[in-house]
Amino acid sequence: MRTSLRPIVAVLTGAAILCGLTWLAASAAVAAVVGPSLPVALAAGMPTVLTLGADQPDLAYGGSRTLTGRLTDPASGSGVAGAPVRLETRSVDGAWVEVALVTTDAGGGVSITQTPTATTTYRLHHGDPGTPDESTSPEVIVSVHPALTAALSQAAVRARRPVTVTGAIVPAEPDVALDLERSTGGTWQRVTGTRTAADGSYSLTAAPAAPGSWSLRVVRALPDAGVPRAGSAVDLPRLEVFRLHRYSVTTRGTIRADMDAFRAAVAATYADARGWARAHHRFRAVEPSSGGAEFTVVLAQAQSLPTYSRVCSSMYSCRVGRYVIINQDRWRRGSPYFPGTLEQYRRMVVNHETGHWLGRGHAYCPGPGRSAPVMQQQSKGLHGCRVNPWPLPREVRSVS
Repeated sequence: MRTSLRPIVAVLTGAAILCGLTWLAASAAVAAVVGPSLPVALAAGMPTVLTLGADQPDLAYGGSRTLTGRLTDPASGSGVAGAPVRLETRSVDGAWVEVALVTTDAGGGVSITQTPTATTTYRLHHGDPGTPDESTSPEVIVSVHPALTAALSQAAVRARRPVTVTGAIVPAEPDVALDLERSTGGTWQRVTGTRTAADGSYSLTAAPAAPGSWSLRVVRALPDAGVPRAGSAVDLPRLEVFRLHRYSVTTRGTIRADMDAFRAAVAATYADARGWARAHHRFRAVEPSSGGAEFTVVLAQAQSLPTYSRVCSSMYSCRVGRYVIINQDRWRRGSPYFPGTLEQYRRMVVNHETGHWLGRGHAYCPGPGRSAPVMQQQSKGLHGCRVNPWPLPREVRSVS
């Protein structure tokens, strides 16, 4: 007897079509639930990928670090936006504990700032444990070291006078060796050292000998003498080390100018940060009777200038020995060869003659349109230069 296969084939074909329709319906139902943003990899049964990094893995106690990560779809390589991601830390017993919950941005990225008080291991975690979309990032360790603090007792100090640096190691560490270092020629050189007290505090005292702008730091004396780790060194504000000069003010001959105004103008010129203070010189007025002045500023009647020296004339100001002599006629009226204001002239002549007392000789116009050196004889003409009552940078560097 012959059996026909057509009914069997028809049944099998119908069953296949029915299964296919059922699978399509199920897929449509899933798409309706999860929405169009379902990652391609997840739809294909692959988990997402998480990354994590820290801007710096080394941290001083009390500081913060920013952790950044990204959730990506490995199939498409694009970031997964709007997804919840947990930042977790490993506890002492090894379990992971959530410390922050964030949502990925449009590019799949996250950024979280943390202030750990001890060395901490972090990771990012997306999805519930055991679910197809679960993924975790590699672990990142942020090492926390004791912090070192330091402060100067003053921002400026006279050469060879003491300045103190105080601070502490937090949390407290006793008997730690610390060095005070100065940057010289691009290298750090030891100035002095000490050890921390029982409460982690310390005090360092130094007496800088050379005038200048000192770059200082306090550094923990590490056994490897390498690059200081986080918390083991702290830079201090620049320390201004200066020479102090005491001066007195007097007169010679018949004086018609206002002496109170003269004294005030001289003091203001010396105190101005654009003047010889840039070369780390400071000036203090004292009474002539005190006997403590290093030099004397004299407002002199024009005819009396030659009495100081035959190199002085009644036309201009002069410096002889310890005397900075300002010609009264020039002080009151300026010079016909100086096109600036009277105030500019007065500042210039005080700085010029004091520059001679500091050891500077005459300078010359460096070129048309450029600022005249203060040590140029501007009273006799500018020679193409522009009026300038203050020392130029190169003049400042040449004075010590």
